[in-house]
Amino acid sequence: MSANRYKERITKLQRLLEQTDVEAVIVASAANLFYFTGVWIEAHERLLALAVRRNGAVLLVAPDLHRGELDPVGLPIVYWRDGDDAAKLLGDALPESGAVGVDEAWPSGHLLGLMKYRTDVSWTGGADLLGKLRRVKDRDELDLLRESASALNRVMQSFVPLIREGRSEAELLEELQQLWKREGIRELSFAPTVATGPNGANPHHTPGDAVVRKGDLIIIDTGGKLDHYCSDMTRTFSVGEPSEEQRTVYELVKKAHLEGIRAVRPGAAFSDIDRIVRGVIEEGGYGPYFTHRTGHGIGIDVHEEPAVQDGNGLAIEPGMVFSIEPGVYLPGKFGVRIEDIVIVTEDGCESVNDVVSKELRVLG
Repeated sequence: MSANRYKERITKLQRLLEQTDVEAVIVASAANLFYFTGVWIEAHERLLALAVRRNGAVLLVAPDLHRGELDPVGLPIVYWRDGDDAAKLLGDALPESGAVGVDEAWPSGHLLGLMKYRTDVSWTGGADLLGKLRRVKDRDELDLLRESASALNRVMQSFVPLIREGRSEAELLEELQQLWKREGIRELSFAPTVATGPNGANPHHTPGDAVVRKGDLIIIDTGGKLDHYCSDMTRTFSVGEPSEEQRTVYELVKKAHLEGIRAVRPGAAFSDIDRIVRGVIEEGGYGPYFTHRTGHGIGIDVHEEPAVQDGNGLAIEPGMVFSIEPGVYLPGKFGVRIEDIVIVTEDGCESVNDVVSKELRVLG
């Protein structure tokens, strides 16, 4: 992305500040700093933060050891070295009074150190401001998300033939990771789920020694990062012919998934989408076994705003990107989940994972 794109984002944040009573915001998580600078840095225990003020002043306070990475960004920067008081440097960049929003992913130790110097300001959460900006993706972000999804689609399609009776979850996980490496992707969006048989009833099962057996349903949930933009998809497969109940539950989850996608359009509320999807599962008699929200936003973080869940009355807008992923989890028996990422268009949505079949595939 061009340097102008990052400057535009800072300007948009300042315009958002003008609509509030917040005088400044501190941007500090690696993901948020990447959004505004194009540089990804894991600062760990060292203070690295961007102060953005409503009056137009911007200052990045950064460890000197990152000078080579940050100098090209073109922002005003104050560097500090180990032993310097970085909190005081950041405090000096803040307004004399008023409210200051704080990136809620920032370690509390840094905030406590800053509060010692700036007793004259009030502190508030900055997640709403930063989330409001990031939840509608620009053209460059949408292109990256599509590319990231395309890599995932290829990985999933190559992985399916490797699933067979007698293989362990751990073996399949290793194969999955190798496919990602062949795509040139070294960092995954999250630890993949490979869950066979009863393990599928745990939505976030950690792959282990369980062996795939004939008659199992197996859930595969994976995603990777391309230029720091995440992908995410879930499919469920049957090893051998499924039982009547397995097929019934699968078709119910698929119906809920497809109705959820059809319901996505600008102006609809996220709570409406959740209600529609959840209603299908409830009507089928499995409501108590759909134990999580319908979906989550995705971008630089695999889970970000907006949440597709009950109580979120936010209106859907073009450029928003999120998952539709209903599931049914029957303890001691099996689980089913189907997930696509969708991009909201002017009149509906585009599924970036639709090329990977959602029909129940029976594997030999």
